[in-house]
Amino acid sequence: MVVAEEQNGELVVLDRIREMVRLGEGLDDDGNLDSEVEQRALDCLSRFGQRIRSLSQRCVSTVGTNTLRRTNNAAEFLRHAEEALGFPIEIISGVEEARLIYQGVAHTLEQDERRNLIVDIGGGSTELIIGEGFTPQLMHSLEMGCVMISKKFFADGKIKEKSLQAARIYVLQRMKSVHYLYRRKGWDVAIGSSGSIKSITSVIQQMALQEGEGISRSALTRLLAICSDYKTIDSLDLPGLSERRRPVFIGGLVVLAGVFESLGIEQMQFSQGALREGLLYDMLGRRYNRDIRNSSIESLSRRFHTDQAHVERVTLTAFDFFQQLKPFWFRKNKLHAKNLLRWACESHEIGRDISHSAYQVHGAYIIQNADLAGFSRQEQYRVAAIIHSHRGKILKDNYKQESHKKLRQMLIRLTIVLRLSVIFHRSRVENALPMIELSADKTSITLRIPDQWLEEHPLTINDLENEANYLANIGISLHTERTPSAGQHITNCSPPDLPVTSPGQ
Repeated sequence: MVVAEEQNGELVVLDRIREMVRLGEGLDDDGNLDSEVEQRALDCLSRFGQRIRSLSQRCVSTVGTNTLRRTNNAAEFLRHAEEALGFPIEIISGVEEARLIYQGVAHTLEQDERRNLIVDIGGGSTELIIGEGFTPQLMHSLEMGCVMISKKFFADGKIKEKSLQAARIYVLQRMKSVHYLYRRKGWDVAIGSSGSIKSITSVIQQMALQEGEGISRSALTRLLAICSDYKTIDSLDLPGLSERRRPVFIGGLVVLAGVFESLGIEQMQFSQGALREGLLYDMLGRRYNRDIRNSSIESLSRRFHTDQAHVERVTLTAFDFFQQLKPFWFRKNKLHAKNLLRWACESHEIGRDISHSAYQVHGAYIIQNADLAGFSRQEQYRVAAIIHSHRGKILKDNYKQESHKKLRQMLIRLTIVLRLSVIFHRSRVENALPMIELSADKTSITLRIPDQWLEEHPLTINDLENEANYLANIGISLHTERTPSAGQHITNCSPPDLPVTSPGQ
C-alpha cells in the first residue's frame, strides 16, 4: 500500500506498507481460495485499513488482480475484504493492470522520445507494455507470475534441473503468443518493475555479477546457474535476497529469464514505479477531470457509429430526470451514480452497429467484455446491466452479479431514468419537450406532464402505459399525471462535470 499527498499536481509519498500475502498460493486448480490464505489476506487488509481509516472513499483506490480474476468465490471474498479494509475493492482486467503499471513507471522516467518496454512480474501474471511518454501502445497480461510458477513447478520446495527446464518451457510457450508483436514493434529501453525484478536486481548487484546498474542478460544467466546449484528453495542464501521473497524468488527468476530469451533483451533497467503508483496518478487525473474512463466510452461510441446527436439529447434529458430524482433515489453515492448514468447514456446504442434486433443485448455484451481503459470489471458489469435493461422487459437476473443490495437498487433506478429518457426521444429528432416533473418513493415514480403536450403525443402516452406494465413486474409503480399546459421548453440540463476536490491525501 502506498499513501501519498498531492502537492501542486505532483504526488509526494507519505507512507509505504508492504506485506507478502501471496494470495495466489491459496488458489487451487478449480479456482477455490484456501481459507487459511484468505484469512491471511483479511488480516493484512485490516491492518492497512487502520492506516487509511481517516481518508474519504474518493481518496482511496484498491484493486484486485490476477488471483481475484481467477477465483470462483471472488464476490464472497470481496465482501469480507471490503469489511476488513473499510473501502470498496475493484477487480481489474489484465490489460487494465498493464495500463496502470505503465502509468506508474512512466511517471518515474525522464520524458523523452524513447520507446519503452515495461515488464512487470506479479504473483499470478506478467504484464508486458510498450509505450512512449505517458501513452501505452501495446499491452498484454500473461498467465505466469512468481507465485504461480513457484507453486506449479517447485511446490515440493526442491530445485531440480527437470523442474527448471519444465518451467522455462512453460514461460516460453506463454511468450510465443506475443513475442513476434513485441519484436516487430521494437523499443529503445527495457524497464522492469515490482518486487520480483527489484529482488533480482538487488541480488545481481550485491553479488557483483555485472558492472553497472540494472540487469544484463549474461548476469541473469549466471544467477540462474547459481540458483540451480542449490537443492532446495529454503536453502537459497543469496546476498540481497530477503526472507519474505525467498519462497517465490526462483519462480520470478525463471519468468524473467524466459522474457529475456523470448524477446531478445540484453539489458534492463529497474523502476520504482508500478501498479500502486499508477493507481495514484489515475486518481489524480480523475480529480482534475482527466478521467480516462470517459475517453474510453467516447472512443467505443465512435467505433460503433452511434448517433451522437441522439445520444446527447437522451443524456441531457436523463440528467434532468436524475437531478429531480436525486432527493428521492440518489442521495448516496451520487458521483458513482452520475458516472454510471453518463457512461450508459453515451453507449446505450452501440449494439445497433451489430443488429437492431435486441441491440441492447449486443451493447451490454460489448461493454462487459471489451478492454476499456480505466474501468474495473465491476464498473463494466454495472454499465452493461443498465444498457441490457434500457428497453423491453426488465429482468432482475440482469443485476444478479451485483452482490451489494443497495448497488443493485441503484442500478435498477438508473435503468429507469435511462428508459424514460429514451421514451421521450423515440422520434430521434430535435423536439421541444415540456416541463416534465418527477418525484418518487421507494416503490413508485410519478411523472407530471402538461396535458396539451400529451394530447399531441399519443405514441408517448402508449409508451408510458407499456412502461408502467414493465415496471410493475419489478415492483415499481409508474404514475403519469396531467398538469395544466404552461408553455414548452427544451430540457437542457447538461451532465455535470466530475467535481474537483481540494488537494490532499
